[in-house]
Amino acid sequence: MKENVLNDLPPKIIQDYYCDVSPLQQCLFDEFQNSQASEEAKNSVKSGSAKGHVFQALQYLRKVCNHPALVLKDGQPETTALLQQVSSEEESSTSVRDIVHAPKLLALR
Repeated sequence: MKENVLNDLPPKIIQDYYCDVSPLQQCLFDEFQNSQASEEAKNSVKSGSAKGHVFQALQYLRKVCNHPALVLKDGQPETTALLQQVSSEEESSTSVRDIVHAPKLLALR
């Protein structure tokens, strides 16, 4: 049990790594901010009744932060359109699974 080994454990070390979001993540955040789900979550928080959709909204934002591939699927027209919208001419990524879309993973590497 935890209380039996707590004195034997070394102190916890916390290291913070900061990174910017990718253009694809920013686009997904912006789309969410202008969505009906965002409005419902804001209204629910203001009224003080935390319903399930508030937690769904937080879950969605967490997934976008971790990697856009958690909310987008390769090969779908919406995904292809978003990738074309955010990719520059010299950097044309064809897959949502590319690591360039998740700077958090690059920072943790």
